[in-house]
Formats: sequence, structure tokens, C-alpha cells
Amino acid sequence: MKTWVTSDLHFGHNNIMNFCPVTRARYKNDVDYMNEAMVKEWNEIVAEEDTVYILGDVAFMPAAKAVQYMHRLNGKKILIEGNHDRKLLNDPAFRAEFKEVHSYLRYNHEGQLVVMFHYPIWEWDQMHRGAVHFYGHVHGNKTGMEKYRARDVAFDATGRVVSNMDDMIADALKGEIRAHH
Repeated sequence: MKTWVTSDLHFGHNNIMNFCPVTRARYKNDVDYMNEAMVKEWNEIVAEEDTVYILGDVAFMPAAKAVQYMHRLNGKKILIEGNHDRKLLNDPAFRAEFKEVHSYLRYNHEGQLVVMFHYPIWEWDQMHRGAVHFYGHVHGNKTGMEKYRARDVAFDATGRVVSNMDDMIADALKGEIRAHH
């Protein structure tokens, strides 16, 4: 059993390619191709018994279609709500695709506190004691938080449809512990 993390998949969001040139080039500027390629990449990496934390912005399409894509993805999915998920989460079938749904999550991963939120937050719980902060939303743009134990885990920042939680924590631990205020 492995644990994965990702954010900002934006299934069905044609305009995401305008924000993210890397995504546009990788997926031939074709949203249908992108959707299918992401499902394929995900399922080649994630096993059915694995857990994936998705830090928001799963899909930008009608709920029924989003359900179809989520249903095809391996693993137990835990959603930390993003700004593009609110409307979809009103649909019971979409919400049911996730084992859990949170707006903010404190998660202890093998003794390491990880604070997950869709948005980068300048001050997160226990940061001064070494807690790690994972976020998305900024599509790979620099936030100034990279020198600390904060990481953009979004698909368009990492280049991976999902990232291994252990690897992302190890990378974040290379950053400085951020003091209060």
C-alpha cells in the first residue's frame, strides 16, 4: 500500500492549457487526449489498495462526467476541496467517489505532520516545529515558500499526475523550518 498526493488535475478544463504551457505541450493541446492520458498514467502508478490525497480542482465539467472519470481512477481518493470542486461536491454521486472530503487536513504520515490545503498558506499549523505544508492552486508559479517546508504538489508543478507522499515529504524536509510570524 502506497500513499500519493496531487492537485489541480482539472479533468475537462480546456482553458487549463492556456495557464500551463507544459500541460498544453504534453497533451497536444487536446483536452480529451489529456483526460485519457491522465487516467492511463494514474492507473499505471496507483494500485487499487493505495490512497491518493487530491488537493483540489479535480474537474471542470458536468458532475456526471466527472463521476465517470473519478470512477475509473485506481485507489482510495481523499479530496481536500479546491475552488473548482464546490459545485461538483453538491452532487451526491461525485461526493461518493471520495472516501473523505475535507476543506483543510492535518495528516500524520509515519510521524511527520503534513498540513494539506488547496491554497498555499504562509503560516500553517506546527510549521515552527517542522510540519510540512502541501498545496496546489498556483499552477507551478513560485510563491516564495519554496525555501521552507512547503511544496506545490500540483500536477502542473511536479510534472507527475500523482507524486509519492514519502518522496514529497523528503523533498519538503530539505526546506527550512519556518519560524512564527
